[in-house]
Formats: sequence, C-alpha cells, structure tokens
Amino acid sequence: MPDKAPKEVIQEVESAVKELHAANDANEKRRDALLEEKLERINETLNKHEGLNQAITLAEANAKAIKDFQEQMDRIEAAANRPGMPGGANDNADAEYRAAFDRAIRRPDDDRSPEDREALKKRKNALTKSDDSGAGYLAAPPDLQKEIIKDLIETTPMRALATVRTIGGSSLKQPRKTGNGSATRVGETQQRNNTGDPSYGMFEVNAPELFARVEIAQQMLEDQDYDLLAELREDAVEQFSVKEGAEYISGTGGSNQAEGILTNADIAFTAGGHASQITADGLITMCYDLKTGYSRNATWGLNRKTLGAIRKLKGSDNNYLWQSGLAAGKPNTILDSPYAEMPDLPDIAANTFPVTYGDFRKGYVIVDRVLIMFQVDYTTGADNGLVVFRGRRRTRGGGPPPGGIPQEAGRSHVVLG
Repeated sequence: MPDKAPKEVIQEVESAVKELHAANDANEKRRDALLEEKLERINETLNKHEGLNQAITLAEANAKAIKDFQEQMDRIEAAANRPGMPGGANDNADAEYRAAFDRAIRRPDDDRSPEDREALKKRKNALTKSDDSGAGYLAAPPDLQKEIIKDLIETTPMRALATVRTIGGSSLKQPRKTGNGSATRVGETQQRNNTGDPSYGMFEVNAPELFARVEIAQQMLEDQDYDLLAELREDAVEQFSVKEGAEYISGTGGSNQAEGILTNADIAFTAGGHASQITADGLITMCYDLKTGYSRNATWGLNRKTLGAIRKLKGSDNNYLWQSGLAAGKPNTILDSPYAEMPDLPDIAANTFPVTYGDFRKGYVIVDRVLIMFQVDYTTGADNGLVVFRGRRRTRGGGPPPGGIPQEAGRSHVVLG
C-alpha cells in the first residue's frame, strides 16, 4: 500500500485529535470501558504518525545545533579525512575500503576435512548456511526477494539532542567554573573587603571502547546471494546504537559506561503528586521550575506509553497539555515544548522517573574518539571454517558539557509511591 500524501496524514491526525478530546471529555464525566477502548484505538492511530513528528522534532533540534557544529567543523573534517578511516568524508576512500574488506572476508580458505565440515554445521553461535536462523536463509536462490524482514529496534535519540564533541585525544578536558563571588553594598567610606573568589574545576569525559563481534562461516560468505557485508555493518551499528541509548538514560558512569541522565545526582527532579499516575500539575510544575534561559530550547523526553497518558491530560484552564503541530509543519508539543521519544525511559509507576525535561545541549555531552571501525579476522576461527567480524567505536556520554549546569539545564519527573 503506497504511503499517504502529507495532506491525508494531516487530516487523519487532526480528525484523531478531535476524537481523542471528545472521547476523553466524555470519559471524564462517566468512566466507561468502551470509551477507554476507543481512547486506546485513537492513541494507536496517532502513534502511527509519531515517526513523522519525531523526524520534524529532531530536524529542528539539529538545526539549532548548526552554529555549534560550525565551531567544530575543522576538527571533525580533519578526523573524518584521516587516511584509511572508513566512513569519512572521502567517498572514494570509503568505496576502496569496502572493496578491500569484501575481498578479505571472501578469501578462499584451505580445504576442510569431512570432520571439520560436520563440526561447522553444528555451530549455532555463528552465521552458517546450514543453520537457517544463523543466516542460512541469506544463501537463497536468485528468484528469492533480497530483503531481510527485521524486528523494529527502537533507540533513544540522544545524539540529536545533546552536545556532541569529536576529540583527537583520549578525553575531552575543559576548565569549568564551579563557584562565584558575591557583590555587596558598602557605604561611602566603608572598607571594601573581598567578596569571594571564583573557583574552578576540570570537566572531563573520556572515550572508552564499545565492541561488537560476529562469527561467520567462510562458506556462507562465499555462497550467499545477499549483501551480507552491508548487513553485518548495519547490525554492528545497531548494536552500538541500542547500547548507547540505554546508557544515556540509566548508565552508571562507571565500568566504562556512559553516565545516564537518570543517574546523575545533580539533576533536579519534580514530584508528580500522585502515587502511580502522571499528573498535569506535576508536569506544569516541572516545566516552570526550569529556568527561562534553558526552557527556550527545552525538549521533553518520554516513552510511547507515557505519551499516550499525557495526551489525555488537561490543565486548570481545561486545555490539553498535548497539542498537535503537524498541520502547521511544526512538531507536536507538550506545554508548548517539543518532545522526543526515548524508549529507554521507564513506564509510569511508583518511584520512577518516566519524563525528562530540559535543554539537553546544555545538560549532556557525548564525546566521540573513533566513530565506527570494522575489522575482519580470518585466522582466529579458521580451524572451524569461521571468519570473525569485529566492529568497534570509542565514545561516551555524561553531563554537563562545558558551560552547562545539569541541575539547572534539566529536570526529571518522579511519580511518588
């Protein structure tokens, strides 16, 4: 079925919003199981178009970062154009890298004994022709459609919202002001005493390694009728994205993990005011507790279940907190601020932080040392007829970036138990 035209999408969204408000208003007057079911169906309709809304939201977030990006351009360009650096700005170099990589992983191996071939068939942790779940389906006849149906994997889009720095050393270091003096009034001839000296500390985020490893049968690489090289690269990138997204929310900051926005002790929180439900008053309080300077570029973070609950909330003026903006080509908003879906945030429950709000560019920094590098090893598993495919990157996240103060730039919403 072809995709709907933008006008049809907007009409469907606007119609669903009207139905949502009407059904929710009716349900507030008399709780009804049928109305609850209807609200769920309407939420599902709106969720179908959240992808478009998220694209607009993240595009606007990226646009706001252009000035910041320009300041780093020389460093980023220099890093991206290093000789032999895959995925850099030099398309020809990248094409040469792919071709060399492809030749390497397909290099013929020595003949194997019948015993070795039988052992190869029994390996279930590697990608082999004989094990369908391990990529055997990819060694398909030419008439089979060359496309893999995949489970949808959702990740937290922190990179589009936070400050991202590309570094040339082991860590990002920058002095940070941690204290100020305090001016005071004096009389005409009163002694002028020291009003306090500023204090400084060092902000540092290092870039430990993320690692992905896959074993592939040599025969699989030789005989498959699918671009398995591209598939393995994509799978490694996906593994990194999932791992990073989870750490940006709840990483401990230790054991080479990123520091999550929910584990940084300096980030303030707002009590929700209810034992187990999200509340309009709690979100409003949370919104206005943030300083004006940070609220101008603030973004809400929440998962899709939480979004469904917030769509039903109204303030004391009887207006809904959630508003659709697609008809005007703008992001949907909560209390006039855009929101980003963060599937790694918890669901609404007692003593949880299901919602975040703040200027992530001022409150969180992601440091990249090595973007993504791939390596092929046809020696380690050669006795078993295997090629080892490795992907690695060096990156880490934490808060705040230079110039940002976490307890002022961001807040989280707690549901009280």
